[in-house]
Amino acid sequence: MDPVQAIYITIARALDQPEKALEARRDVEELAHALGLEEVAQFFKEAEGIDVEDHRISLFELAPKCPPYAGYYALGEDSRERGWYMHQILTYYRAFGFDMDVRRELPDYLPAMLEFLAVSRNVDDLGRKLMRKDFYRRFIKPWLDKFVQCLEKQKSPYRHLAHALVKLLKEDFETTETT
Repeated sequence: MDPVQAIYITIARALDQPEKALEARRDVEELAHALGLEEVAQFFKEAEGIDVEDHRISLFELAPKCPPYAGYYALGEDSRERGWYMHQILTYYRAFGFDMDVRRELPDYLPAMLEFLAVSRNVDDLGRKLMRKDFYRRFIKPWLDKFVQCLEKQKSPYRHLAHALVKLLKEDFETTETT
């Protein structure tokens, strides 16, 4: 697993199982530092001073302040288009052999999307690289700033991970080297 994949997985874990992310703190901070993502260390520093699981639940789950779901930001809270949106996301997942249990979680759940980006990162086929980039442009880039702003407004430690994610995505998808 390359460092970018590891950071995608770490951010995904921090969003849905923060205790697991905290366990890997030392290794993750070294990887993040090597990638210029100092915000990851800032997240860990702030998260150690709170009950991070309770914070995560209040922020993302029970009457969520900042729902980690693409459709919420991309389509609005009560969109009738959400089913079609989910179907489109699943089509990309299936094209890459990424399997997820939709009975457990929705396809537009940010941690699932980050896991998909991690497992699809090292594809060699140009067509699949372009599909992966299209996935980012269609299903993450249009709404991510709204999610970041929500976390900023809440002054959540997760805002640091969101800023790190924005930088990571720009490096992964918007550099001139990326096809």
